[in-house]
Amino acid sequence: MTTTDGEGRRHSLDVQAESSYDAAHLYVCHVKNMPASGFPIPTTSTTFEVVANGKILTVSGRSLRKWIHVRREEGKGPRGMLFKKRPMIGD
Repeated sequence: MTTTDGEGRRHSLDVQAESSYDAAHLYVCHVKNMPASGFPIPTTSTTFEVVANGKILTVSGRSLRKWIHVRREEGKGPRGMLFKKRPMIGD
């Protein structure tokens, strides 16, 4: 999971996720829950690069925001409640 900041520096984080969107969302969670990590705070203009099975997949911040919104609406039971506690990506 990699993003690039405004100065062109790349920031990577290893995560175990169910999908490329889940990986991007876990990055958002890490950055927002650990601001001292030095990672740039992602916004809807951020592009996330996810490497899985030797392929590079990209997720835009705008599409991640939509994915989070849908998942929050569909979430049921304990798993849904935990998902709803994850932070949202900013504008």
